[in-house]
Amino acid sequence: MMGHLASVRSRLSLTTAKPTKRDLSRIGRLVDRIAEAHAGDHAAALALILAVIDWLPANPYWLRRVDSARRLADNWDRIANDWAVDRIERQRERDTETRGRDRKPAASKPTPMPERHSKRHVHSLICEHVLDDMRPHEAEYDHEGSLRNGNPSEWQMACMRHADELNKRDGIEVAA
Repeated sequence: MMGHLASVRSRLSLTTAKPTKRDLSRIGRLVDRIAEAHAGDHAAALALILAVIDWLPANPYWLRRVDSARRLADNWDRIANDWAVDRIERQRERDTETRGRDRKPAASKPTPMPERHSKRHVHSLICEHVLDDMRPHEAEYDHEGSLRNGNPSEWQMACMRHADELNKRDGIEVAA
């Protein structure tokens, strides 16, 4: 563990105090204390301590202060608390990102544009605006006929008339 701390710090060109007997004693007590909290699992305790040591470069506050195993052990509760809170914050960010990807972007007003520059929507018999308006009246019309064969149904004719009305209302002239 002390070697791992030294390795992490040296990769960042930081020095680490040379381990003493006090360092060994304190780190040993820390491992025992954490293992006890994990039902005697020393492997889990070591994995947790190594994960926190790997996290230290992400936290400049603790990176400045933890230059020995003794300081790691002496400040363990606060360091482990900051590590846990950081993990919670990162998970929340990932969750928010994930939810954001699944959501449609919030509706915002488009930037005003002079009319001559904007492309205007031209309503047609299959336009969703027309179909939304006409759907409640669909049963009132005969659907027999084919626009493709030049014999549109009453329903298609009614939708075309409504599209023309909407286009006139919006000031759009459509060639017949």
